[in-house]
Amino acid sequence: MPAGSLGGKSLLLTVSNWSASLISMLTAILVARRLGPEALGAIGYGAGLVGLVMAALLPGFGQAHVKRLAEGQDAGRCLGTMLAAQAVVVAGLVPLAALAWALGAFASQSAIGPVFALLLAAQMATRLADVYLAVFIAREWVVPHAAIQIGARLARLLATVAVVVWVPDVTLIAATFVVDGVVATVVAAVVLGVRRGIRTRAPTRETIRAYWTYARPLLVTTPLALVQDSIDRVAVGWLGGLAAAGYYHIARALWEALMSLLAAPALFLFTRLSALYARRDAGVVDEARRFFFSGLDKLLFVSVPVALLFWSLAEWLIRLLYGAAFVAATPAVRILVVATLVANVVNPYTHVLYARDEVARFVPVNVLRIVVYGAVLVALVAADGAGALPGAGEGATGAAVARLFLLAFPAWVYFRWTREVADIGLYGRVWLYLGSFVGAAMLERAISTLLGMLGGPALGTTVVATVAALVSYLGLVHAVHPGASANAAYAWSLISPANLWNSLRGTGRIR
Repeated sequence: MPAGSLGGKSLLLTVSNWSASLISMLTAILVARRLGPEALGAIGYGAGLVGLVMAALLPGFGQAHVKRLAEGQDAGRCLGTMLAAQAVVVAGLVPLAALAWALGAFASQSAIGPVFALLLAAQMATRLADVYLAVFIAREWVVPHAAIQIGARLARLLATVAVVVWVPDVTLIAATFVVDGVVATVVAAVVLGVRRGIRTRAPTRETIRAYWTYARPLLVTTPLALVQDSIDRVAVGWLGGLAAAGYYHIARALWEALMSLLAAPALFLFTRLSALYARRDAGVVDEARRFFFSGLDKLLFVSVPVALLFWSLAEWLIRLLYGAAFVAATPAVRILVVATLVANVVNPYTHVLYARDEVARFVPVNVLRIVVYGAVLVALVAADGAGALPGAGEGATGAAVARLFLLAFPAWVYFRWTREVADIGLYGRVWLYLGSFVGAAMLERAISTLLGMLGGPALGTTVVATVAALVSYLGLVHAVHPGASANAAYAWSLISPANLWNSLRGTGRIR
């Protein structure tokens, strides 16, 4: 198993992800303020269409790539195997894109065509970069991974600034997305070859078989997951128009920034559990269970107050970042904050099943989920468009509620499965964290409403209500949870300047 602190490495990767997300957000802000909601909606709608096309192209091999690397298989062979899979993707890309066009995907939004084509090229470049970046993740080389990721995103930001300043056009904005993947691919390949001595080697029958064995059930589940991830953008743009898609794009951007807090520890949870279960010796189940519950508790301890901040400050974040024209997206953002908390509980359990090679279990569940989610999504977006939900009144709030439903359905099945295959049941303190958030959020809304009725300044009202909500949350958790003080000390140790420096140097002193 890789040595070093999971918390420290997760923090560094989270900072990297947040930095990259911030740069992407700056790009969206530039587009929103310069070109308006419809241009941003075109990007979001095009991204949704690209997601639907990519869902059909060799899904599951990316996760197989990370798992086999985490198990210690030869990195050069893994690179060769994954690149061969990507070649198949490229071969199938053109006819699928042509089919999407022929089926009239752009009939109602004719200006989307060029944007779609460029975003599709960008997605392919990103997929290629991920082949190389996965080696850094599986080997837990966090610092070079962060440098490459942030550097590539900065290159895209600079390209976006140039377009916005000199030739403000949504098609050229879409072209800048290609820069990210190309830069990351080239730099990652050079660093692996020159600094780590890892060069691509031809795949063998054994490596192909190892990838195929793991990825085979994902050929069904991953396309469905990718469709689920993209179809909400398409539904809002289709049923509500590009302005509504722009509102929802804003809500998704803030949600994805918050979700990135989960991404790093969840990824390392998967790689560490994969390495543990690969040992197959006595005592592994107990060790994995202790590791899982300890990591989940720390994740919830940190993520709930961050989610509470996003909930309380949602409107002001939107005003500050995107302008008053996008304030109608506030209810959608708040609903997606709740969805993040649900994901923070549910997703780690799915990673346990992936690490235990129990991928096939997801096939019937994901088929059911996409059917139910599709029906709920269309119904709620249409209801929102008719004014039945608060906010934009055009689809964004309805799509956010549908996303919350998707993450919660059917979570109870995953908890039962992990108990069966890994002796990991539902963590009891989940209800403490979720209940504390609900109580603090209700307190924040009550104080905001009361102070607003008394005529207090809007920003001051929000600050007072937010502080009161955070204090109430922390007080309740520390009163009920005996390990809260230790979690707080651990979280503080991670962000201390000395330990951050040690992590950057790779000393692994954070424990």
